[in-house]
Amino acid sequence: MIEALQERGLVEITHVLTTGAFSRLDRLNIAQTRLPAAEQQQPADIWRQTQSLTTELLSDRELLYFQDQGWTSQAVSMAAKARGTRRTLIQDGFLSFDPRRAFGWRKSIWPVSSRLDHLPLQASRPRLRSFLNNTLYRNNFFGITRPESVLVYGNAMKFRLVHQFGISPKAIHVTGPLLRPEALRDTSPLLAGRENLRVLFLDQCHLRYHRMCQHDWETRYLPLIKALRQYELYVKLHPSQTEAETTDVLKAAGGHATVLGTNRLPNSLDLSVDVAVTVSSTAFVSCLAAGIPVIFCDCGGLDLMPHFAHPLTTNSTSAQQTSLLLDMFLKSQNFPGNTRGESLEDHLYLPKANPFAQVLPK
Repeated sequence: MIEALQERGLVEITHVLTTGAFSRLDRLNIAQTRLPAAEQQQPADIWRQTQSLTTELLSDRELLYFQDQGWTSQAVSMAAKARGTRRTLIQDGFLSFDPRRAFGWRKSIWPVSSRLDHLPLQASRPRLRSFLNNTLYRNNFFGITRPESVLVYGNAMKFRLVHQFGISPKAIHVTGPLLRPEALRDTSPLLAGRENLRVLFLDQCHLRYHRMCQHDWETRYLPLIKALRQYELYVKLHPSQTEAETTDVLKAAGGHATVLGTNRLPNSLDLSVDVAVTVSSTAFVSCLAAGIPVIFCDCGGLDLMPHFAHPLTTNSTSAQQTSLLLDMFLKSQNFPGNTRGESLEDHLYLPKANPFAQVLPK
């Protein structure tokens, strides 16, 4: 994200607040301040130190942040708000999720619950804050800090932020993703009589962010990867996946799989694969731009991709159904894409002009 902002000259970033060490950040030669590590101190102490560091750094700056679901990032945002600093939040990650699964009965109390998460700025109660947020929103509370400006992928996310947290529609800008292609294709290359499929698996970081329970990870997610072993398998690891989960993924993929690493897929994807499989990775956008069809498999997590009415996307509910779809694709050489469903543009807006320059802080 920061690299893209810098390369396109969209905003000048003079300092970065981080929660860990990132080699890609070091290469950008931008000043960094490491926030206190959660495992080293009590949450209350981390909360106070984080707000103190933020207040000092924002004396003549604006805050640009990529997520606000963790209580550390909420401490940063609330400190910025207290000193009158303008905050701009860029949607970084999921496109959509199923509100029925994510919220259930909680959906009916959005107008009430959106007022319950306010704790006093200096209250050192991050554990209570996390408990309250997870109880009410099941870790789907992007935008909970109600910043002065939000950049989202599409109108579906804008609708949710307006209704869930009461953010003004004028404060939410539909920009599409920052890392996006010029356009998406709706036809895939022919398989040319191939005897086996080249399958790209797009990994997601579900456990670390509590978007999937351990049971579903072990009984649905890892078996999905194992089911792809019968094909020529390529694995794109998620950049934030922990070492333990990465080990699980690679073990499930088997020793013959080609591992592509953790770097983001480029917008102009040049990879010799026939089809991609994922649960909810936004890297599917790069695949569609390259004409690579995508299967979204529901593995029980909070993220449940919509049925897009697009000829290069289709949805499955299990590893077995995914295998059937892949076999059907190989035999017929016609991808069984969705003929009906939601508009992709509602969730993923791809304007010809780059709107980021108009809405990002100068």
